[in-house]
Amino acid sequence: ARRPRTHPPPPRGVMSAFSGWLCAAVAVAFFGSNFVVVHKYDPGDGMFFQLSLCAGIWVVGLIVFLIRDSPPFYPFALAGGAIWCTGNCCTVFIIKQIGLGAGLITWGTSALLIGWLTGFFGLFGLPSEQLCLQAPWLNVLGFALSLLALADSTMIQKGPPLGIEGCTDSDIGRAPFATLEVGRFSDGGGGGGAGRVVAAVELSGPGESGEPQKQRGLGLIAALLAGCCYGVNFHPSTWIQNHVAGASQNGLDYVFNQFCGIFGASVVYFLIYCFVKQNRPVIKPEIFLPGFVSGVMWAIAQSCWFVANAELGYSAAFPIVLIGPGFLGSMWSVFLFKDIYGMRNYIFLGGYFVIAAAACTCIVLSRKTDGECA
Repeated sequence: ARRPRTHPPPPRGVMSAFSGWLCAAVAVAFFGSNFVVVHKYDPGDGMFFQLSLCAGIWVVGLIVFLIRDSPPFYPFALAGGAIWCTGNCCTVFIIKQIGLGAGLITWGTSALLIGWLTGFFGLFGLPSEQLCLQAPWLNVLGFALSLLALADSTMIQKGPPLGIEGCTDSDIGRAPFATLEVGRFSDGGGGGGAGRVVAAVELSGPGESGEPQKQRGLGLIAALLAGCCYGVNFHPSTWIQNHVAGASQNGLDYVFNQFCGIFGASVVYFLIYCFVKQNRPVIKPEIFLPGFVSGVMWAIAQSCWFVANAELGYSAAFPIVLIGPGFLGSMWSVFLFKDIYGMRNYIFLGGYFVIAAAACTCIVLSRKTDGECA
């Protein structure tokens, strides 16, 4: 082992920064689209779907591992995958207790807060990235706008696709912080979509189901826990990069480590689930292949996020990758699934786009263009 760095890694040049922005864009594209392949399938209670999704994730991790010529395996990096899987297992409970919109803003905000604060101030033994910024105030402004975009995204509400009998534009807006898409996979079309997959739940918004305040409080705590899990899932790998002698600085060399943790934790949680259900798990066979493909897409996005973190730092990568997929997911809902419609939704969606674009612009302009971190 060696003494931890007190400054960011050495600069890698303009092309390295370009690869970071490119990978961030690819991550946004795949995080915003991976739910499309499973949209029309019933995931049941989500546990079998998560297992199939994690199987796809592991296969991509293995391919990356072989392409990278079998880099050293660090068991500590497994923790990042297990942490992510733990957070993802909480989402069904969260949505049932406090609603989809409230869950999105809670776990999305906490994940963004942890990721950005870690990079900007250098928390958890990681170096501060402020030396990589030519205008730190612009980065702070971009972070604040990202939070505002997440808040705006919760006001975009989904309904039954247009054309279903009895469904009109006026049906939207009757159930704030709820999803009307019963029995189908959905990521809600809102922000905070990156890094997690939401299983379907029945229609229920805050207060609609008569859940006592204690249950709602547990739901809020679970959402904060899930957000923390999403916010720190890269920390073990980044810590290794900064504290272990000879550790690779290429983010792709830690993908297989984390994905093994994800799949291993998913298997453990599924076995626990089978025990709780007295060996009668809810299994929807038709969800396995779409779930596997969705996992492959998610894994590609996560792999690109690893690179974006390494090249751009948390303070730039986290806000962009966390707010971008929500807008793209909403576009799928507007033009393909047609379950987001109505002037009210279009106004909030337009506001989301403007705020997210402004946030990304501020973050891009805040970085030093020559890649210097000194």
